[in-house]
Amino acid sequence: MENSHCLRKLKEFKKYVQSFVNAHKNSNKDIHVLRVVSRDLCSLLSATDPFYERVKKVIKISNKIRDIDVFFEFFLLYLPKKYLNTLDRESIEKFTNESRKKKIEKLHEYLKSLVVPKSVLCKYEDDKFALMDSNELKLSKIELHKYRIYIKKLLAREKNSALKDETKIKTLDKIKDILGTINDNYHGLERLSSYKIDASLFKKIGNYVEEKNLKLFNRFTKLNQKYTRSLL
Repeated sequence: MENSHCLRKLKEFKKYVQSFVNAHKNSNKDIHVLRVVSRDLCSLLSATDPFYERVKKVIKISNKIRDIDVFFEFFLLYLPKKYLNTLDRESIEKFTNESRKKKIEKLHEYLKSLVVPKSVLCKYEDDKFALMDSNELKLSKIELHKYRIYIKKLLAREKNSALKDETKIKTLDKIKDILGTINDNYHGLERLSSYKIDASLFKKIGNYVEEKNLKLFNRFTKLNQKYTRSLL
């Protein structure tokens, strides 16, 4: 991997963090961009560089903010109206907006204290990591989350490769997105369970989410098999 590419991503990260803090950004789009530039940089840094963990912390702190945004923008909105109209959305939004505000403040406090170095230790393109066997994967939040992290590493390595394989990138992107939606659905259901809603309604929503995730899992299986065959 070219060191210039890594340093360019470092500059992009620093520039966006500065603008994020100075403008006190907090929208869902702002959070998304912050996470993108953070993940891009993290995928290029050597794990032995001290700044690696600091960038990972940006992602970690913003995770819960992102989960809240996804809950309102995707999970709730994609529920059938017969379920959505029964929920007390006003109370849910009021409670969650207060929680999001506190998390945004925590994120800004951390970013203000973050010192971005002028140079970092970048990892080499041939860095290895353990390969995962996907043949025994089940529709499980924990199992699929681990596999999604693995896919993200494969995707980052492919995107940062000097000889990019656009077909592989496209397939890995689709796999990542499907696994991400499954994970978001599980998180959305968990968040919904923290509110006071009718037990029978929650059960119906839970069954709907499980059916939706099963369809997504079947799509994932086909795509993953396609990707696996491309490696042979």
